[in-house]
Amino acid sequence: MDELKAKGVETIICTATNDAFVMEAWGKTSGGADAGIRFLADADNELCTALGLAIPSDTFVRSKRYSLIAEDGVVTHYFSSAEQASDTWAPNVLSAL
Repeated sequence: MDELKAKGVETIICTATNDAFVMEAWGKTSGGADAGIRFLADADNELCTALGLAIPSDTFVRSKRYSLIAEDGVVTHYFSSAEQASDTWAPNVLSAL
């Protein structure tokens, strides 16, 4: 977190296609909320669908794993897990800042 903040990152957000209660619990149990990460629900799949990352199934929609950098609401860098999940991890984000 300190490295991201030192690079000028103001907000770190984790989204998932869960409801707000699940996201709150995930933030608390993972320690992420205490570290300053905001856990936000994409319960209606609006974000993942708009980004083209929705994974439909018979019971619910999930989101592909990704990370991104946005400045003033514009995505400037996108990191996909298509090759490896680790492509979306903090070291790749840090190297792009």
